[in-house]
Amino acid sequence: MNIKIVVCCLVLIFAEANGTLSPTKGKKAKKQDKDVKKTGPIDKDVFQRNLVRTDPKVQDILRESGLYGRKTDVKHFRSGDVLGYITPWNNDGYENAKRFHGKLDMVSPVWLTVNSKDPFKIPTHDLQKLWLHDMKSADNENHTTKILPRILFEGWSGDDVLELFNNIQKRDKLIRVLTDLTEAYLFDGYVLEIWNQFVFSGAKKKLIISIINSIADGLRKKGLDTVLAVPPLRGMDKELFTKKNFDSLAPHIRYFSLMTYDFSSVQRPGPNAPTEWIRKCIEYLVPDENDPKRAQILMGLNFYGYHYTHTGGGPIVGSQYVKLLEDFKGKIQWDDKSQEHFFELKSNDGGFVFYPTLYSILVRLDLAAELKTGVSIWELGQGLNYFFDTL
Repeated sequence: MNIKIVVCCLVLIFAEANGTLSPTKGKKAKKQDKDVKKTGPIDKDVFQRNLVRTDPKVQDILRESGLYGRKTDVKHFRSGDVLGYITPWNNDGYENAKRFHGKLDMVSPVWLTVNSKDPFKIPTHDLQKLWLHDMKSADNENHTTKILPRILFEGWSGDDVLELFNNIQKRDKLIRVLTDLTEAYLFDGYVLEIWNQFVFSGAKKKLIISIINSIADGLRKKGLDTVLAVPPLRGMDKELFTKKNFDSLAPHIRYFSLMTYDFSSVQRPGPNAPTEWIRKCIEYLVPDENDPKRAQILMGLNFYGYHYTHTGGGPIVGSQYVKLLEDFKGKIQWDDKSQEHFFELKSNDGGFVFYPTLYSILVRLDLAAELKTGVSIWELGQGLNYFFDTL
């Protein structure tokens, strides 16, 4: 089915219907649920089981998606580093980070916040100390997974940003607080979620870049890495993050976590991350394919999807995707233009579902290899177990 037809259908659904969500019913769904519960390692990975294909079968997904290859330390993606995010509200991410430790170069738990009202007091109540211990214990001479918590700068006004720029002592104190935390919990650095927050505060980009560079330089002096989360290309007259911004930050930043997902939304339904758009986002920042700065980009890779309904819908994770498939009677379709799979629901709340498949993930990993970038996965607890076989 052409993706344009899908979008048109979705627009009509939103315009004409006003029903509500209803729970899944039926004996068949319950019977299929028994297959879904099969989890754990098996001898063959998804490649050996011939599951990476453009025409995935619903029953194969229900039966196989909880299973993964036993050799969890074997890497298939070797073109760049792999960063995986973990959110406290999705505990599967913690287990997957431990289970697939050998495939992940960096893990970023979404734990920390720097509030403008008290930037030197960073709450640590979300930290999982036992998990940290387990992750460090899994390191060996052949492979180490770095822990770089995401730190969100929240509630900053333009005046707050200006003060941080002008007050060198305040900036230095913030850097000391950050480095002290790394020593206390054996972090290897941070993922900074600061760019959008500071830009939307109205602060000048020149000041923002100076602050970020000074934080990154302060961390690097202690042997710590800085990853900066940055927005993708949106085709606006004034992009939030430009090539000029990238070039000013690149000498100081270890990696850029480029958020190449959420191309579509409930307001504008469609594929999650068309490959041509991803390519444009990367080539916009580093046009020269031989430029070593390409390797500083971690291409965003979503392990979640979207279910668009006549009431709006929203993002879905692996378990929700599986539940939708249990009652689905048709075929999963492939869209050549976006390089994504989707299907249309005829019952219940109806609508269209876009969710990653083994094949669509592999296409994006191949694209990252071609463009000489790494990948950043949002997030480790939202996908299906067998996704990790592709890494």
